[in-house]
Amino acid sequence: MAPTLLLIDALNLIRRIHAAIPSREPQGDDNQQVNGALSATLASVQRAIKECNPSHILMVFDGDPPTWRHQLLPGYKAQRKPMPIVLRQRLVEFNNAFREMGLMTFRRNGIEADDVIGAITHKAIAVNVKTVILSTDKTYRQLLHSPLVIQRDHFQKENFDSASVCTEYGMPPEKLLDYWGMAGVGDVPGVEGVGKKGATELLNRFGSLHGIFEPEVAHGEKVKGALKKVLEQREQAELSVRLATLQHDVELGLSLKDLRYQETTQGIS
Repeated sequence: MAPTLLLIDALNLIRRIHAAIPSREPQGDDNQQVNGALSATLASVQRAIKECNPSHILMVFDGDPPTWRHQLLPGYKAQRKPMPIVLRQRLVEFNNAFREMGLMTFRRNGIEADDVIGAITHKAIAVNVKTVILSTDKTYRQLLHSPLVIQRDHFQKENFDSASVCTEYGMPPEKLLDYWGMAGVGDVPGVEGVGKKGATELLNRFGSLHGIFEPEVAHGEKVKGALKKVLEQREQAELSVRLATLQHDVELGLSLKDLRYQETTQGIS
């Protein structure tokens, strides 16, 4: 059977599950809520394994900041709601539980899970390995240019591929970075005053962000609207593209054989 690699964005899964469990404490920091999140997360991973039937699995955690994105944009993720204190303190229990299930886990300070998953996905594509990315993070849509890659929303039980990206955004995955450079995505700000509609119209008109800035393109004297904003904020647009781009060349010290899934008696029955 051809190998299938399942890459799980661990904190994306854990935090969504944790947030859905009622807390007895005003700050959402009680241990009972974390106990429930741990149990529900393990059950969710078991379900994902049954649904995806992978031969190889990696649970990927975010490392502590700062990352290269913080160096480019000091306020990166500054508006994001912080992780509850007790949950952060007990993440090691999640990691140990995954290991007991026979799953490889990965975490390295200064590297976001997005870049780890991006780098591994590119390597998997290069050796013709089917890859399933389990996350609700839309930045992974850029990896769906290959028919070997799908993104799975575990909660909605929905898969995304190149065709669904075209339906969702009205453009192929190859154009998403230029689109996000103007419209923004997640913690990437985009160009102020240019929304989804404006970014889409500009890409349809010029083909790419680079096309907007080509010297030979004559914009005329009556430049206005989204086009004017992008021209005036070129550095911001290009910075946003860099921030949204998942890294290809992160050296992780992992090989496919390291990620082979071995079912254990403590894991899935």
